[in-house]
Amino acid sequence: MKNKKILALLVFAVFLLCAVLCMFGCGGTPSTPDPTPDPTPDPTPETYTVTWVNENGEKIGETQVTEGQNPSRAYAVTDTEQWDYTFKGWSATQGGTPLSTLPKVSEDVTYYAVVTKELRSYTVHFVCDADTPVNDQTVFYGNTAEEPATPEKDGYRFLGWYKDANNQQAADFSAPVTGNVTYYAAWQERVKTGEYLKALLNGYKMNPYDFIPETMRPGFEETLVDPSDIVTDYSSFVNIKNIPSHGFGEQWDMILTNLQQSMLFFNVLTVVEGLTTTSVTAFNNYLDKNPSETAHYEFKHGQYDVTISYGEDGILFYVLNYDVDIPLLDGKQRAQIALAMDVKSGEKTVRVQLGDANALTYTMTENAYTFAIRYLGVRRAFFTISRDQDGAVQGHIYEYLTVKNVEIASAADFIITDTYVTAVGNKADGMVGFTGYICELYDVENGRMIAYEVRETLKSIVYNTLWFDLDTFEGFETIRYREKTETEDAAFFLNGKTAEWKNKKVGGIGSKMLSRRFDIEFRTQYFYAYDEANDEYVKIAAQVPMLFIQEENYDTAVADIQSTNSITVSLLLSESALEQLMENYDTYVDVFIENKEAVTVDAILAFIGTAVTFPQSE
Repeated sequence: MKNKKILALLVFAVFLLCAVLCMFGCGGTPSTPDPTPDPTPDPTPETYTVTWVNENGEKIGETQVTEGQNPSRAYAVTDTEQWDYTFKGWSATQGGTPLSTLPKVSEDVTYYAVVTKELRSYTVHFVCDADTPVNDQTVFYGNTAEEPATPEKDGYRFLGWYKDANNQQAADFSAPVTGNVTYYAAWQERVKTGEYLKALLNGYKMNPYDFIPETMRPGFEETLVDPSDIVTDYSSFVNIKNIPSHGFGEQWDMILTNLQQSMLFFNVLTVVEGLTTTSVTAFNNYLDKNPSETAHYEFKHGQYDVTISYGEDGILFYVLNYDVDIPLLDGKQRAQIALAMDVKSGEKTVRVQLGDANALTYTMTENAYTFAIRYLGVRRAFFTISRDQDGAVQGHIYEYLTVKNVEIASAADFIITDTYVTAVGNKADGMVGFTGYICELYDVENGRMIAYEVRETLKSIVYNTLWFDLDTFEGFETIRYREKTETEDAAFFLNGKTAEWKNKKVGGIGSKMLSRRFDIEFRTQYFYAYDEANDEYVKIAAQVPMLFIQEENYDTAVADIQSTNSITVSLLLSESALEQLMENYDTYVDVFIENKEAVTVDAILAFIGTAVTFPQSE
């Protein structure tokens, strides 16, 4: 036992010695003990692939996620005009339920987007301005809006819905809605069509002579002549007081001629008077049964085919078609009377057609009247008259006359005041080869021509000649005319003298030195006589001897006549009247020249237009 304890002590001592030796190394110095070794490191974590798939089953990407991490991915779907899309989350299966949180990754995994869609809706807005509102509509994409009930607005008629505020593109309620849309209501002021028809039928009448002084009309009693008083034979001396004079000149005659021809058409309008009451009654009955406000009514009354039409353009028509027998137009003709009125402005237009070759169109307002006429296929004329606030009247006429296939153009302006009528134009059938201009002056009080002045250019020389009736001068008593023969020239004889009437040359040195200062010539004047048998006024063209004086030689004319013909004369015309003639001549001739071609034949025919027709009713 004792030996065992000693052996154990020896072993312990050896062990202790070895330990000391280890501390000091082999050289006897104690060594540093080795550090405690590190523990064994953990293995590197695994990464896994997360695959992302959209709602259509299409792979949209992959994400590498470390084991144990929660994967995530943002996702959005762009809305379209048709659909609103909402991303709900990711699901472990296609079309599955979205997970509130994606689990930690422990293996490769695939997630599927869960998206819902909702059909988009749009607002259909109505801009109406009606007495009762029209509500907006909410319409799903691809569906159609419902056309609202017809709105009502006091005093207006609903025309329909439009895509634009200018009412250019009509709304199409059968078209699918694909976005917000606004429709605009179109309105037309409601008119009392029946009352407007009455206004038209009571206000179409127009007498162009209403603008013309009574004294300047063909039937003025004090200027009427007896046909037997017209002097046609001057081979013997004729008392100048017995010669009808101061008649109408060619300018005023052209004006009256066109007015008279227009009266043929105005007389035809009397047939409307007999139909007025019947037409208004029939049309009002029609409107009572057809409240659509768009009126087109046709009926027959005796020989007349009547059409009454009112359209969206605001023009009311009253049209008669019938056969009429007019002797002046070679018997029976197909006639049309078309009355029209703009219900907003009140302007009325009347068109009358008699056969194919004769038509008249006129428009009228309170103080103006314009007409164009096509007569017998040979005359086309345009005539306009207006009255200003002071009562003065101005008129213009353009006439194209076809004679033997040659077209002759004439025009005239006229001005009417309380005192004078002035007619300026280039009509001169009685002056062969005439290319000048004539200014006629009339006395409104008695309708007699005072005098006229002529401007004519011959070989670049401008002549201004005043023309007077012989009884305008005191001292002219009788006159005789000798026709030209093989042995004698034509000549006038005054006051019973056997010596021929002589003119006087301008003389001196100048372009006019060989022209006449004054002389007597026949000129055409127009008079009217009453034909009792036919109850009408008949125009008579008469050749009247007249004295002309060049304006620049007027002041010496009395002395020139005395020295040349030994006849003492004096002008009975007032200075104010003569000054008025010269002033008007200087003013209005130039204005006339500037405007004499302002209205062409084509413009006249366009104004006249064609017969009124309407689309055939369905």
